[in-house]
Amino acid sequence: MTLWQSVTWDIARAGGFLAYILLTLSVALGLALTMQWQTPRWPRLINNELHNFVTLLATVFVAVHILAVWIDPFTSFGLNEVLIPFVSHYRPIWMALGIIALYLGIAIGISTLLRPYIGYKVWRGLHVLTIVIFALVLVHGIATGSDTRTWWGITIYGGSILLIGSLLWQRLYYPANKQSRAHPVLAVGVVIAGIACVFWMLLGPLQPGWNTIANNGKGNGSVQAATAKTSSSLTGNAFTPSFNGDLQGQMTQQGPDANGNITLQLNMTISNGPQGIVQVTLQGQNNGFDNDLQITHSQVTLSQSNNTPLYVGPLTRIFGERSWNMQAVLSPTSNTGKPLQVTMRLFIQNNGQVTGTITGSTTTTPNSPTGGEINTSIDNVKLQTA
Repeated sequence: MTLWQSVTWDIARAGGFLAYILLTLSVALGLALTMQWQTPRWPRLINNELHNFVTLLATVFVAVHILAVWIDPFTSFGLNEVLIPFVSHYRPIWMALGIIALYLGIAIGISTLLRPYIGYKVWRGLHVLTIVIFALVLVHGIATGSDTRTWWGITIYGGSILLIGSLLWQRLYYPANKQSRAHPVLAVGVVIAGIACVFWMLLGPLQPGWNTIANNGKGNGSVQAATAKTSSSLTGNAFTPSFNGDLQGQMTQQGPDANGNITLQLNMTISNGPQGIVQVTLQGQNNGFDNDLQITHSQVTLSQSNNTPLYVGPLTRIFGERSWNMQAVLSPTSNTGKPLQVTMRLFIQNNGQVTGTITGSTTTTPNSPTGGEINTSIDNVKLQTA
């Protein structure tokens, strides 16, 4: 991934999450207003002003998110893909939900400007659509976002479901005043919807292979995916110019020997992508702090299913604690072909079982600026003692 790709993608992710958090707060404030939550120190006027300000701020970050996604060179969205539902080449169904939510939000914003002309009752009826917008954005973020499986992503989505679900249930089950009518059936429906959303997350977006499912089996969402497939059929190379997949395997440890040297071997196979094998070798010593491994040498090998090596090279970067994020620039073993830039995210369990994801793309940079090797430590390796 180039520097520009990293910048645009990170801005898109950050803008999306900030917009979602602000939308959650806006909906929560709106529900609190309808339930007439107020105290002498927190008058209703301030609640209204705060609600309007948070909504406006959410709109700003929605614009940032859309702009960054549009100009991101990896996905290379056309303007029609950003504005028209179901035409995106990247996770089309789930992208469409976000686009539909955008237009509903615009409609509610226009209705607020037209409130003196359309009347309070019509405006209030249209404002109920904010719950629909929240639900659409929630599913859009979970199904489309690349950070859904992170602990903080799960926390944000889970917390928002609990917050809005609780407020909406209370709003429907306990009327704000005697003139309002309770809706116990709808309140129960909110609880069921929240539970269903959690189960859908667990069985869908949080499972390995979701990227392929979300993209309708069309690769990782890069515009080079179709070209890569054609190139693969012509060259017989399992690893196309742009690919992604899921990793499953096992980590084993050799050592420490008499000099304290330790070798970690990760043997993994790729599924939901190119059929191949990934081997990662890490060599180093225990630095004496919480089983951290000081790495002095590394090697990554990508092979076909018949164990024929196709690419080999050292790691250029590795970081993380509960999960490892690895980057490498690998050279082809044959005299033809371009170097391959690979990014892996791995989760290591206590028993050594490895799961994760891998993405790769061709690059014109044969080596990293530091010479293609790292000298760093990784945390929580669960090293075995001698």
